[in-house]
Formats: sequence, structure tokens, C-alpha cells
Amino acid sequence: MTASITFIGDTLLGGDAQETLDREGYARAFDGLAPLLSDTDLVVANHEGPITRADRHSAKGYNDGKKRRWYRARPESVQTLVEAGVGVVSLANNHVLDFGLEGLADTVGSLDAAGISHCGAALDVRDAYRPAVVTVGGYRIAFLSYMQRYDIYTRDDVYASPEHGGVARLTAGRIREDLDELADADLRVVLVHWGRTYKPVTSLQKELAARLREAGADLVIGHHSHTAHGVDLSERCPVLFSLGNGTFGTRGRFEKKGSPPYGLLARVEIDGARSISGIEIRLLHVDNYEVGYRPVPADDAAAGEFVWSLVSPEQGWRQVEPGVLRAGLAARTRVEPEIDRRRL
Repeated sequence: MTASITFIGDTLLGGDAQETLDREGYARAFDGLAPLLSDTDLVVANHEGPITRADRHSAKGYNDGKKRRWYRARPESVQTLVEAGVGVVSLANNHVLDFGLEGLADTVGSLDAAGISHCGAALDVRDAYRPAVVTVGGYRIAFLSYMQRYDIYTRDDVYASPEHGGVARLTAGRIREDLDELADADLRVVLVHWGRTYKPVTSLQKELAARLREAGADLVIGHHSHTAHGVDLSERCPVLFSLGNGTFGTRGRFEKKGSPPYGLLARVEIDGARSISGIEIRLLHVDNYEVGYRPVPADDAAAGEFVWSLVSPEQGWRQVEPGVLRAGLAARTRVEPEIDRRRL
């Protein structure tokens, strides 16, 4: 018995794309990816922003030192997520509270009504840390979602606490406790918002990845940088440091930041040994100045060269086609680590 899960990066059917989506329809956003998603058992995305009609944004928003940005998608966009096969979304990100707790409440309501599971942010602290648990091809898959600690978001009370709702914050002690409670799941996936936008993987991300592995995660999928980062298969738990953008409704800053205009689509296969048997990564063109809010597979020579920079060939990767790599994984026994209460 095998099953497959496909992960896409930052997703928002709104924002700068709203005018285009109003004119051409929401399905446009997934049109270039539909053939890649049609034969998978589950699609998982990071929903980078609220789903709401609220018109009063948070005074906090996102601040890069120059201007603030507030993202949102309209409730009617959710049906397109369903049609694309999206069954789980991560909400632990720095934009989900752009329209405050009202916007977050609208988001949760829209996702629940559509039958899309979610994790990583909620109106109270207990629900913010609650996993999304789904059955995929007969396997019980548990998803946990967290955001790294950032000073700016700590000051703005973005993280959930006993006093208010918000985003689940990544701490070593907390995630170990959460993973321990999911010991009966066939696969435990951590969706983590970390690093710096349009920057390489940081030393802190590498440290956090090691902690997540030690805590017992079976798969780590990263977001936040808006660019594609490396994949590490060196240990039992694969780590994909960043998928970059998926169907994301902003124009992006690839040229300005000197970043390659790519995101990643990652397909994970699960076998009867309660383990990941294979991983396939595919580059996507996601620079909206070029693709117009319709990401498409990147299969040109530049993409074929870039995708190899994301992996270590000695870890068993082979090229399926330009821009697409695949690695088979031998059965890996889950390690239940000793308790370590160190916190980050």
C-alpha cells in the first residue's frame, strides 16, 4: 500500500493578484500545476495570509523597515483550493493576522466549511498548537505547524498565548511534547515558517532542523523565504528548508533581491513500512512579473542547472527530466529520542 502527498509553497489567491483573478477566474492560479496535482492523494500548502472580507487591517502587519504589507484572500477563493486537491494548510506564518483575530476567525470558518484541515494558528492557544490529522491512502498523517521566534512578531503579540489567540511559536520543548502525543500516527510532518526572506538558509535554521529531527519529526517542510532552498536527506528525517512560493498573489522581488525566480513542488511517497520511500522535487517558475500569477513547471536549461544546487547528489538524487529530481529512500526506523527540555 502506497500513498503520495504533494507540498506546495506560499499560497494566496488574492493580494496583488486579485484584479487578475477577478478578470480570469481563480482557477487560473492552479491551471499550470493541475496536471501535477491530479494524481496525488493529498495536497498541502502554506496559506500565507487570512481568508476574509474584513477591511480593517491590523496596525501591525508586516514591516520590512520601508513599508507595511497586508495580505488577504476572499472566501470565494477557497473552492479553488478544494478543486486543486488542497486538504491541509499551514497557518503559522507572519501574515495570517494581517487583519487581526477577526480575519483569523474568518479564515478558520472558511476552511472548516470547505473541509480543509488546518494547523498553526487559532483563536486560542490550545487550538493554535492542535495538529491536523488526516487519513491518506489508509495512513494516519499528522501535521504540526509553527513559526520561528522573531523579535518583531514577539513585540506585536503575533504568537498565541494563554491571554489571546495567534500563531504557534516553535520551541524545542513544545514540539517534543506535541510529537510525543502523536506517536501512533504513521507519519508526523512539521510545517515550519523560518529563516529570512530572499536570503540563504541561516545557521539558526540548521540548528532548528537538528532539534526537530531529535524531537522525532518524520518530515520537515519549510516556508517563509519566498525562494527555493535545499533538501537534506542525510538523516532519518528529510528536511526541505523552503519550498518558496507556490500560487502566491504578490509580484515578488526576485530581480531586486537577486534571487532565482523558482519555487518547489515536492511529492513524498509513503510505503507500508510507515516511512517515506521516495521524494520528488520539481522547480516552478513563480516570478509573477513573468508568469502572471500562474506558476508553471520550470524545465529550461537554467532550471535544470539550479535544481542540482539544492541537493547533494551523493544522497541518491537522479534527474527525471530538466528541473525534476527524484530520490529513493530506504526504510528508516523511527527513533523515539530521550526527553530534552531545551527551549529556543
